[in-house]
Amino acid sequence: MATPNQITFPVYGMTCASCASKLTSAFNDIDGIEANVNISLEKATLSFDQAQLNKPLVSEIAHVLKRKGYHTDYQTIPFEAEWSCSSCVESTLKAIKSHPLVIDAKANFATKTLHVETIEGIANSEFINALIALSPYPLTHKVAITSQQQRLNKQKLEDKKQQREKLSLVIALGLSIPFVVAMINMLFSDTALLPSWLEFALATPLQFIVGARFYKGAWNSIKGGSANMDVLVVLGTSAAYFFSLYILLTGSQAHLYFETSSLVIVLIRLGKYLEFRAKQASSKAINALSQLQVLEALVKKGQGFKRVLIEQVQVDDLVQVAVGDKVPVDGIVVEGSSYIDESLLTGESAAINKQQDDQVYAGTLNGDGVLLIKTTAVNEQTKLHNIIELVESAQMSKAPILQLVDKVSAIFVPIVLAIAAITFASWMFTTGNLEQALMHSVAVLVIACPCALGLATPTAMVVGTGLAAQKGILIKDINTLQLAHKLNHIAFDKTGTLTKGQVSINDVTSFDPAFLPLLMGIQQSSKHPIAKAVVAYCETLNIDAETISQPQNIHGEGLHSRFQEQDVLVGNSKLLQHFDINIEQQLASNEVNIDPNLNVIYLSHGQSLLGYFVIADQVRPESKETITELSKLGLSTTLISGDKHSVVKSMSNDLGIAHFYAEQTPEQKLQQLSTLQQDGLVAMVGDGVNDAPALAQADVSIAMGGGSDVAKQTASMTLMHDDPRLIAMAIKLSRATWTTIRQNLFWAFIFNTLAIPAAALGYLSPSVAAIAMSASSLIVLSNSLLLKRTRLQ
Repeated sequence: MATPNQITFPVYGMTCASCASKLTSAFNDIDGIEANVNISLEKATLSFDQAQLNKPLVSEIAHVLKRKGYHTDYQTIPFEAEWSCSSCVESTLKAIKSHPLVIDAKANFATKTLHVETIEGIANSEFINALIALSPYPLTHKVAITSQQQRLNKQKLEDKKQQREKLSLVIALGLSIPFVVAMINMLFSDTALLPSWLEFALATPLQFIVGARFYKGAWNSIKGGSANMDVLVVLGTSAAYFFSLYILLTGSQAHLYFETSSLVIVLIRLGKYLEFRAKQASSKAINALSQLQVLEALVKKGQGFKRVLIEQVQVDDLVQVAVGDKVPVDGIVVEGSSYIDESLLTGESAAINKQQDDQVYAGTLNGDGVLLIKTTAVNEQTKLHNIIELVESAQMSKAPILQLVDKVSAIFVPIVLAIAAITFASWMFTTGNLEQALMHSVAVLVIACPCALGLATPTAMVVGTGLAAQKGILIKDINTLQLAHKLNHIAFDKTGTLTKGQVSINDVTSFDPAFLPLLMGIQQSSKHPIAKAVVAYCETLNIDAETISQPQNIHGEGLHSRFQEQDVLVGNSKLLQHFDINIEQQLASNEVNIDPNLNVIYLSHGQSLLGYFVIADQVRPESKETITELSKLGLSTTLISGDKHSVVKSMSNDLGIAHFYAEQTPEQKLQQLSTLQQDGLVAMVGDGVNDAPALAQADVSIAMGGGSDVAKQTASMTLMHDDPRLIAMAIKLSRATWTTIRQNLFWAFIFNTLAIPAAALGYLSPSVAAIAMSASSLIVLSNSLLLKRTRLQ
């Protein structure tokens, strides 16, 4: 997804971590560019400063890709133009081509069409609108193909690629079977089973057809001024192949090593195929989210409904959703009711009953009723698209530990080449045996591929962030995942975080039978949250409301109306005192003593106090379990709230929170958080605008899904549904992810530390080295995929 100062696009042709590292460096060499290349996702993200917008940025990107031997996908965006002459066309082309993200533009005056070429992934609505604004003549974007259809097409291409890889592997395995049989036979006999020329005939297509991708990759790498894993494979297998060919052509009786070069290529191709399958599995979560998007919607047109492409749906359009269909847009239910399955979007397992005025989201599954929805967001503005963008952004971001891995990978291949040369020279010097020296140096080249090292961190991150999204946890920055496993303390806001942020009616006390009918009568026309809670409470008791004239709202105090020619008041003590009603005296006469710290609402008729009730914010049923679970994880907790001291203290005691601070302003919350940070890393959980400063200050900031936009924009992690238990899940997932990364890096470093000397000393043959190298990558990938089995509850 492109932003004004950031673009993300696919990159194909990378084979190892060294490729990603070298390409990152090449992009960073462009003035004003900060690049991040992710080999697991095969994507690059470039951030650039505003000054860079005056340069042909895409052309420089394409040049770097070509120079380094990689490629990307390109996309053509069609427009309809309002031109009246050929000069209109020329001025439009000149303006459009001035955009730094445009590769080329072509126009047809006869058909009044304009086609703009750019890199795939850049062409979002913001980019299209920028082109329309640039044009001196009106342009209309033609919907040639939906973004959802593009994803489906890309998936089809991935499937075709997998089939090609599979076919190539089957052919390679077929050609290698005679070598395997011959090698097994040699265990029991000194006679070679295969004639020399047959070995040559089998090895040649394996070397230059099946192994063509390695030669191409090596050439591109060398042409780009670096050396990658393909260089190691090509040097090793070519040395074995051409040495064997030399022996064959000269008629020497020395041993042939065609089987070595052939089996190394076959085994590495097998490893790459399995690695490709594992990478697809690691991105399964984001693919599942993408597949939730639908291609068409049933939109009301006149007296009927018409099925249109999703890109053609506009805000405020009425969309009908049939039973069993996916909701195509974000919107408000205007007609009908149904249970909606939001599990893949929010992680909430139970279907939710949606009725009139309820919010529904694109990608959710409609259950048992037909809904008519008024569109509030479509395409790139939907909650689903935002989730996909956030997950992809987190997966593309680079954690500090990965920067260290990149530095190691960048110098790894040259070091291996040096070790291989030293191995060859040492064996030649000590034994004088060319065959031995060649085979041991080949084994060093083959076994030293840094694939496991390059895959150790990104694969675990992709799986971790994907699993988080499935559970309803959106991680905006991968650094959050790294910091969360080291947290010492979690600070909570109260209202809307540990409580529902909804008014509950408690301690209802009546001194007169007319109390509840009058209370419901005066409150039922009000939209205030307290009024809604009162009406809901009275409805559960089947109270018949009195008919009362339209009440007057007295700001900050309550409501005033008339009934039977007398004043009816409902509100706090200030309101009643303004009308000279002696609350204390009437409470005393009824032998009632009220805690002054409680939020009490009174109702009076005339000069008589008819009753009162206490308002409170309901504690979420999951809050106590959350605090208990966080304590088990070794985290201390603090409650920081702007509410009254007695309320905050009572909640802290009920939930088992050790420390609390009440009546805190946003500035004081920030100060308390800074104090906590002196003792370690701190997470802040909040939902309101007043929490934003503290969220920004925290090492890890967590926003509730139902919170304010400001809180969610500030936070580095968002809970898709308002269940605080997800906080403990996020901590567990962070710890599991970083445990996996440490295991992966330990294995990768230990493998290369032990395997390279073993190969150099002659303990590993090239064939065994190829098996070991492929196995190391598969172990890392498999270990990352085990994250999916992490118990988070």
